[in-house]
Amino acid sequence: MRYVLVVLASYASAWYVVGLLIRGQLADIAEGLRHQHDAPPPGQYLREVQAHARQAQRTYSLLAGSVLAVLLVLLCAWLG
Repeated sequence: MRYVLVVLASYASAWYVVGLLIRGQLADIAEGLRHQHDAPPPGQYLREVQAHARQAQRTYSLLAGSVLAVLLVLLCAWLG
């Protein structure tokens, strides 16, 4: 049961951190678009890249969560 909780916590924390990083990058890009005259409005840009951002969050969260889960399960097995 301990390993299941470690794996779930790994994926949840990876989902949260990756989501924060992606949303932060998108906010920075949208802010930079405000200073360019030929760029689309920030809201339009965010609507257009929303699907790609969700896909990237899933992909990177699964990758980071898997690596984190393996490391933490090995650590728990070594300590326990």
